[in-house]
Amino acid sequence: MTPSKTILDDAFRFAEKYKNDPMAISASLMVVAKTIYLNMLGPEQTQLMIHLFADNVEHAHIEKVTIH
Repeated sequence: MTPSKTILDDAFRFAEKYKNDPMAISASLMVVAKTIYLNMLGPEQTQLMIHLFADNVEHAHIEKVTIH
């Protein structure tokens, strides 16, 4: 099982447990997104993505990072 799949499975279990608490679900999904961005893009691009999301910027250009 891939790390991203494991993270998503954990998030779905959490969401089912707290299905009546949209703030808890939203926070858990943000953690999932952050973790996936860190794994795929690295800390600098993750920070940019989080800031863009928070600022509600649409269609931003994100540099593709090569992972070695």
